[in-house]
Amino acid sequence: MATIRIHEDQENQRREPLRVKKMQNAMGISNGNGGKQQQPQKRAVLGQIQANVLDNNVQAFKPKLQSLATEPATTSNQDKENWQQNLKKSIVNPIIPIAKFEAFKVYEDKEALARVDAYLTSKSTSQVYKGISNERFSNKTEIEKMEHQELVPKEKPRTPSPMSVDKNYENEFMDTMRSSQQTQEGDEYFKMDEYSQDIYWYLHQLEKNNRAKSGYINKQPDISASMRSILVDWLVEVAEEYKLQTETLYLTVNFVDRFLSYMSVVKAKLQLVGTAAMFLAAKLEEIYPPEIGEFVYITDDTYTKGQIIRMEHLIVKVLHCDLACPTPLSFINLISTINNLEDKQKYFAMFLCELSLLEGENFLEFVPSELACAALAIGRLHTVPTASVWSQELQRTTGYKLQDLEDPINFLYSVFKAAPALQQRSIQDKYKSQKYMNVSEMKPKYEQFPF
Repeated sequence: MATIRIHEDQENQRREPLRVKKMQNAMGISNGNGGKQQQPQKRAVLGQIQANVLDNNVQAFKPKLQSLATEPATTSNQDKENWQQNLKKSIVNPIIPIAKFEAFKVYEDKEALARVDAYLTSKSTSQVYKGISNERFSNKTEIEKMEHQELVPKEKPRTPSPMSVDKNYENEFMDTMRSSQQTQEGDEYFKMDEYSQDIYWYLHQLEKNNRAKSGYINKQPDISASMRSILVDWLVEVAEEYKLQTETLYLTVNFVDRFLSYMSVVKAKLQLVGTAAMFLAAKLEEIYPPEIGEFVYITDDTYTKGQIIRMEHLIVKVLHCDLACPTPLSFINLISTINNLEDKQKYFAMFLCELSLLEGENFLEFVPSELACAALAIGRLHTVPTASVWSQELQRTTGYKLQDLEDPINFLYSVFKAAPALQQRSIQDKYKSQKYMNVSEMKPKYEQFPF
């Protein structure tokens, strides 16, 4: 169906433009001759040689053609017939250069092309492949308009592919995937009755490792606790802007705290540490992590890609490549799944644990499982008043009694009461949405937690 064209070899007919030579000289492109440019060697091309031979043939036959072009003066029929036969023999193809002829074309059947276009249109499953060949690429809005006008049949909902070339459709697919991941934070293997309790005890043992030093902030010469709170609040905004999972945020804060426990950082580089830590955490947790250019953009070009990569390398080196560690969110998901807790209890516990991230001086004194259990206990008190604060089933599955959680409960309850007066509002705004059942709008019911 395509058109085949004969093209002439252009290499021996024109030289390289001078501006290209100047650009190559300026870039230092050498061809093995001491940096000097050489004229490209002319190679033998059949079409060019044949054209030269034909040109010579034309020059040689010109006198003969001129003589044959003049009709003989004699009027005898025999002489005229001989002249016409010689003229026909002379004007054959070898005298005329082949390149003078127009390129031949394959016959195109327009009716067959129309049938192919109609078949592809009817069988297409893509949102952008509609209409005939000249109108094949239509955007989604145009497709919906045509479907509304019943010009094209409506397509049934389908599961999109992550390899889709339609960017609008790909963005919708990524948003759907991320929202489903965030609304169902608990992993599927938590629901396996045979292994869920073993997973919990394994994480309970693992959380004792890879802990940041609780008093590191006092040993930092140029960083204060308020600067760390501002950084964490900014990281929450970034995670919401790029729709990252909550686990990515917890890992980011974990990397920052562990890094600052061993390295002294000036305040001008504190945001660079947080940016590189989130870039690293997103690679671990996200299906589609943001590109490094996005992190350069969110810092308003304060840092370059090279600086972020070097800081990321330094963080991995300081942490000894030990990046997988349990967080309070891991325990909240697991305990909620094992005990079939309501979503509102879970979201409220997540809200309290994220608020505790702002309190660096006290937050690091507790292991993640203690914070998770304390947040769930406070959540049960405010979301399920008729139920016991800490049931026997929760005590059995977590290994904590209510008296064992007194210190973390008091800490989280004080954070909960002080939340309305905080200058950092990103976490409150995040959990004010209907997605998290507006748990940030809840108020403390008691002055102190009733044990």
